[in-house]
Amino acid sequence: MSKFNVAQQHPLQPREQTYLLDRKLLTVHSEDRDKKKWPNANNFEIILPETYQNVQSMRLVETSMPVNYYTFSNQYQNTKMSFNIMPKNNDPGPFYQFLATNVNSQYIITIDEGFYCPDELACEIENKMNQAVTDYIKSQGSSLVYDRFKVYYNKVSQKIWFANTVDGFSLLFGNQMIYTLLDCEQPNVWCHYTKWGLGSYLGYEKKTYVAEAASLGESIEFDYTCPPTTIATPVYPTKYPVYYISAPYTIKIMGERTIYMEVDKYNSYDELMPFSEHTSNMYNNDYNGRVDVAFAKIPITAMPNGLTWESRNGLLQNITVFDPPLERVQKLKFKFRYHDGRLVDFQDFPFDFTIEFNRLKNEIEKHYCVRVPELYHL
Repeated sequence: MSKFNVAQQHPLQPREQTYLLDRKLLTVHSEDRDKKKWPNANNFEIILPETYQNVQSMRLVETSMPVNYYTFSNQYQNTKMSFNIMPKNNDPGPFYQFLATNVNSQYIITIDEGFYCPDELACEIENKMNQAVTDYIKSQGSSLVYDRFKVYYNKVSQKIWFANTVDGFSLLFGNQMIYTLLDCEQPNVWCHYTKWGLGSYLGYEKKTYVAEAASLGESIEFDYTCPPTTIATPVYPTKYPVYYISAPYTIKIMGERTIYMEVDKYNSYDELMPFSEHTSNMYNNDYNGRVDVAFAKIPITAMPNGLTWESRNGLLQNITVFDPPLERVQKLKFKFRYHDGRLVDFQDFPFDFTIEFNRLKNEIEKHYCVRVPELYHL
């Protein structure tokens, strides 16, 4: 006979575990980092003010990012280009004797870092090209100033034109430029098929372009203005033509439109690898993707040369959920990059963002019965 009475009319009921979802917001500014340890704001680590426990999810809820970032930067490896000149052997002008001795050499220019409108970029390149030739001539003991290169932006076709009023020339976009990078994590962009250098942003391919000769005595003009805009007039109209090169593609100088934010160990975005070229091959197929490589995707909708872009309009769509919840989070390491792996060059401009931590707090469910005195008008 059993010693235990199991025929209870009121059996014990297990207590259901209830949790309170506690929302904690962490605001982070780029100047919160240890600048001696993390000199660049595109990659830094912080220690949280307190240890967050039982973290069920994390989310980037808002951010204020600078939009005066540079499109052209030494760190992006897109500020240099090279060219050469084929002078005329019976040029009556004073430049032939100097240019002929350097016909097999290339001239290299470096534009200033920053953001350009198309016309400013055309002027910058034109001045740098003429200055590069002038510097060489002066190194040979002459005071002559070379001014035969003309660079112009066609506002209708949105293409960059190069011209020379006397000499033939070539644009050597197939030659790799050498850069000294301050950030060793920056990838080598030369192996990419877009954004591989200055030529890509100007609408050119990775090859050498040889200038074409216009008809003798003909100027290079654009007819979308009244009167037509003349960009190059031959110096010797009865003897030598104008030489020119038109970009095959439009310019791409507006900069990036998306920044990827990585948070070490807490990423949830999957991403395809760019620059595939052999996805149909049975062998050496370079189609590839990566799993959990980004925490948030930040769209930049404001135009460059502004101050900041704020995300309070709700354009951020990201959340990382942890199952089971994280026992504790003590520090976070951030990285800001573009899709092709280049780290964002913030130029030390301050920015900030807010991360939401949703934490689970174990509790015994409570039912409160609160009496409000009539004296209180709540």
